Amino acid sequence: MSPELLQPFDHSIFSRLGVEVAFLRLDLIDPLISGNKWFKLQPLLDRRNPKQPILSFGGAYSNHLHALARFGQQHGIKTYGVVRGEPRQTATLEDAQNWGMRLHFVGRQSYRDLRGDAAVADHSASILSELHRLYGDFYTLPEGGATKEALSGCSKIWSLLPTGYRPDRVLVSVGTGTTLAGLVLGAPEKCRVEGVAAIGEASYLVKAIELQLIGRKLNRDVSWSLDAGVALRFAKLNSELSGLWHRVALLGIELDPVYTLRMLHYFLRKLHSGQYVRGEKLLLVHTGGLQGLRGQQQRLSHLASAHCGPMPL
Repeated sequence: MSPELLQPFDHSIFSRLGVEVAFLRLDLIDPLISGNKWFKLQPLLDRRNPKQPILSFGGAYSNHLHALARFGQQHGIKTYGVVRGEPRQTATLEDAQNWGMRLHFVGRQSYRDLRGDAAVADHSASILSELHRLYGDFYTLPEGGATKEALSGCSKIWSLLPTGYRPDRVLVSVGTGTTLAGLVLGAPEKCRVEGVAAIGEASYLVKAIELQLIGRKLNRDVSWSLDAGVALRFAKLNSELSGLWHRVALLGIELDPVYTLRMLHYFLRKLHSGQYVRGEKLLLVHTGGLQGLRGQQQRLSHLASAHCGPMPL
């Protein structure tokens, strides 16, 4: 990894408000095992049986399943994906299958049971039994790769920063909360890590993040928060978000519309409302996920053309 992953985000608005802004481009680490997924998946090679097949969970456009399938292909590990909803084909799932992942579709209610406690109900236990009958022995990886090992892996994101660079605040998009917790675990003294949820209501994630950090030693005066970005359901877009996506693309940065775009929108709104102090050094983490653009490009263009009003950038 090299310091080129840290890219200044120069704009007259930031100069006028007296803040220094940069992107940490995790999306540039690997073109297919994208962004934070790289840090979550690498610890899988340290398992007692690293060649044991891996089964995990996600939706039809899941960055996690996409990255896991590629990871499995690279390292000669069989992978199985439990996909939420009725059978369908997307570019994401086509890639996963081409890289050797076996897909198993389950209804949405059964999926909700499975992705949490593996046997919270009789019918979800029977689904797991069926999966073992079909695929034999496998390692079960939670949705989004949220494990203790992934937490430690994400704490190493800090190693990508050049020596001497220390931000006052770090902003990162949040799905399961593992990347946020890892950044908090590895944060230098007096740093604040701000998580921006990819869904409109994510207060339930606060407890999950707290549990991941129990018993972990943090550096002095490290703090964190989790807030919702926009009041939209997961993966939904509106004209303002779409317009912002196109505006940032013109500035040379392509964003994932599900996660990182919401984080940037939240940051700019907070910046314009005067919630950051002049002189602060702010780091925005680009967590990858650009493969998901394939299912959003047409909608981004359609909604952006309908936007009326000022852009926050």
